[in-house]
Amino acid sequence: MLERSDPIVIVTVGATEQHGPHLPLNTDADIGTQVATRIAQASPVPALTLPTIWAGFSPHHMAFCGTITLKQETLFAVVYDVIESLVAHGVSRILLLNSHGGNIALLKTVVDEVGIRLGVSPVYATYWHLISDAVTALRRSEIGGMSHAGELETALKMVFAPGDVRTEAIEDVMIQPGEFHGVDMFAANRIGIYRPFDSWSASGQIGAPSLATPETGERLLEAIVDQFVRLIRSQWGKR
Repeated sequence: MLERSDPIVIVTVGATEQHGPHLPLNTDADIGTQVATRIAQASPVPALTLPTIWAGFSPHHMAFCGTITLKQETLFAVVYDVIESLVAHGVSRILLLNSHGGNIALLKTVVDEVGIRLGVSPVYATYWHLISDAVTALRRSEIGGMSHAGELETALKMVFAPGDVRTEAIEDVMIQPGEFHGVDMFAANRIGIYRPFDSWSASGQIGAPSLATPETGERLLEAIVDQFVRLIRSQWGKR
């Protein structure tokens, strides 16, 4: 069956961690799940989604209750084993979809090792990276406003699960970028650093969620899905 349809299989990796007082612990996992579903629905070739891997690499959020983190070696093993299982079943077209900033570097290592050991190259993307060229026209906040539980994540949750957004608890925490590093999801960082989130913010939230609207969320979602459709066409659309 899989060999006949040759589907793209979307493997989504999220996180379960604090998102300030106004968003729930499942924010990354929920956004990843919802984005993956819409990508599969819009895909120009057959696409399937796996259940989202709900825990990620989140030690920098452990000062806040409710956060669950995996060790890097644990997350590597889980994602690698899932992909290895797919390959054993004849799946060759794999989209590894990331929905959490703390996972970015490790998941690239998984893709490298899958390519080396299994001879299959998953296509790996963090969903917001694909709209980096378009986000300036879509955002209402300045640089710093789309960070952890900021405008982007809050706007998407207003679309996917508006009942999860505690609007009465929203409070902006803006941190200006430095010369080499900024906290915005679209900051042009030239260095990487590790810093626990309780040293950034007493609430664990960074950004401008007060500027989030469902309308912005819909526009962001449309741009994300459109870019993934373009990606799928460029990688697999001609097979």
